[in-house]
Parts: sequence; C-alpha cells; structure tokens
Amino acid sequence: MLILKPKDTRIKNAITLLHILLKQDGISRVELSRITGLTKTTVSSIIKEFLAAGIVEESPTKPNGNVGKTPISLHIKKNAVYTLGVHLGRHNIKTVLMDASMKVLMESNGLSYKKNDPDSVLEKLYLDINHIMEKAEKHGIKVGVIGIGIPGPLDPETGVIKCPPKFEGWINIPLGEIIQKKYKLPVWIENDANVAALAEKWHGGAKYLKNFVYILVNEGIGAGVVINDELYQGTHDYVGEIGHSLFYVHGQFKYLEDLYGVDVLTSQIKSCGLNAHSIEDVANLLKADNKIVYSIVRDSAKWLSIVVLNVIHLLNPQAVFIGGTMAALGNYLIQPVKEIVSQYLFGDQETDVKLSEISDNAVAIGAGIYATAKWLEAKSIEHVHH
Repeated sequence: MLILKPKDTRIKNAITLLHILLKQDGISRVELSRITGLTKTTVSSIIKEFLAAGIVEESPTKPNGNVGKTPISLHIKKNAVYTLGVHLGRHNIKTVLMDASMKVLMESNGLSYKKNDPDSVLEKLYLDINHIMEKAEKHGIKVGVIGIGIPGPLDPETGVIKCPPKFEGWINIPLGEIIQKKYKLPVWIENDANVAALAEKWHGGAKYLKNFVYILVNEGIGAGVVINDELYQGTHDYVGEIGHSLFYVHGQFKYLEDLYGVDVLTSQIKSCGLNAHSIEDVANLLKADNKIVYSIVRDSAKWLSIVVLNVIHLLNPQAVFIGGTMAALGNYLIQPVKEIVSQYLFGDQETDVKLSEISDNAVAIGAGIYATAKWLEAKSIEHVHH
C-alpha cells in the first residue's frame, strides 16, 4: 500500500476538491468539508490556492433564513481556460469550443477526407482547428488547451497513436507532440469511446448515474466504462475494446468489428444492389419501409446484442448507452437489441439499454471535457504544490 507523503496528501486532497467543484457547481466550503471529511481549515487553505490560481471564483449564496453566516458558493471560473475538443474519426473531423464549466460555446461544421493516412488527416485537422480558433478570437476568446478523441490503441500519457484498425499508416504516430508543437498549447489525447462516456456523463443521459457503459459504434466499436462515477482506464488503457470480442462463425474465429459496424452494414446492403454509401442512406431506406434493409439491420443487431449482454453480465451497470454513427438508425437499431437483451438477461437486473442523447458530438465534447479536467488538475497541483 502506498504511504502518501504530506505533500502528496495535499495534492490528492486538492484534486478531490477540484472534481467535486466540477460536478457540484455552487457548493460551499462547509459542504466540501462535510462530503470529504477534510477539516474546514484544510478545505479553506486549498480553496484559497484555487482562487489565487484563477480557477475558482466565489459568489454569495442566497440567504436561507437560518441564523448565522451565509455560506459562500464556489464555482469553477468559466474563463479559467477555453478548450478545443476534437473528434478525429476515420472519415471526418469535428471540433467544439468550450469554457472551463464544460459549456459548449461553438462548433465547427466538420471536415471529411477520403484518405485517412496521417498526412491527409493532419492537413484537415489543422484546417478545422485554425477555423474555430479564428472564429473564437473574433469573440475575444483565446484557446488554452486542446483535447483529441481518436480510436485506439493509444498511449494517453505520451499522446502516441499506436495502430488503430482501419486507419491507414497510423503506427506509433506522436500525435500529441505534433499538435503541441504546432499550436504551442498543452494537448491531451484519449480513446474516443472513453471520452464519449464523459460527454454522456456531463451533457447526456448519464448525469445522475454512477455506473454505466457507453458503446461507440462507428466503423470500429469500443466502450467507455464509468465505475463509481470515475472513468475506468485499466492497467494499460485498453479497457472497453469490445470490437475485438471474439466469435466463432462458420468454423472461423472473427472479431466483432469484422461482423458488425457501419462499414460492414453498408457493405451488406450494397451487395443487395441498394444505394447505401452512408448510415444516412440506410436510415432513409428504413424510413421508406424497405423490407430487405429492415431484415439486414435487425439480423445484424444480434452481434451488438451479444456484446451488450456480456457487458451487463460482467459489470452490472445502471445503463448501457449506444452511440456513434450507428445511432442514427434510432429505434431500428435499439429495439432488436433491447428485445434480445431482455430475452437472455440473467437474473432480475434492471439495466437500461438506450441510445445516447448526444451521439453526434459526443467524442468532440468528451475530448474537450477530458482535456479541461486535466488542465485544471495540472493547474491546481501546480499552485498547491508550491
């Protein structure tokens, strides 16, 4: 067991208080002391450092009629930092700008690309980032940090993208270092499914949940796992790689991503002579009551259903959210999954299986949340440490 030195204990306490302030806007010092068990003196001392660092501000609390001193509300200072959250996908890029309270201020229209090799993608990435930075500057906003959500595997500590499937030539690319040198800003990079889970927690249907799983279904399939209100990242940040769940089909082992995903589904439908170059095309065919497409979508949902069931049986979450491009299919996607899960679920678990409430921008928003939290942590440690 690690025995924390006094200096380390203070840093740990500071990060604990910071995370509570992020989640409970307007909380008072007294409430922080009660929730954490820290003395009022310790809480006041750390909050004093946060105020000096410019990451927290105070506002008077409305009188509650009780006798005594009215507690002062504490808030993360909205303009402490402005963050760009970037979704770097296999076919397109989307960027959002947010303040330190995690509020989205503006978003880009996004850019797509036919080739997804590093040079082609970086060219579009710079264009999208430059565009939203220029737009922000016109409103007097200077970006202070960048967060990027991208398919793994990757190393979030070094910002190196290792070898994501269906990404041409992305082998040990130091993306974090490249972007940091280009813009002279701190950069944090994390798995796309992980940050999508953070977005669902902050802005979607998981606000009041402590245990849930977010399954991101694009060409690749991954899951972000939140346990006891914290993103679970495992030993080597390989948590939630459910796209590599193994199935034995027709005498061969196959990964889930070989059997299911946006590219697999559109390919199956096109092989029937139908126009399905995108998931929007598939959705339109379903709305037109195309029986062939309906049958393919419903039948292929069994692969996702099996993984959802396995996730529930392994983790017993309060909810499983389905997001990503595939979520555009709406009830045509979620209904067969819910039916199979209901039929084969073990025991009397009550796990809600539903579509993400913020599917379109989940990764970009989540990347921004992740980077903002990391920046605030670094800033708080820097001041408390000194």
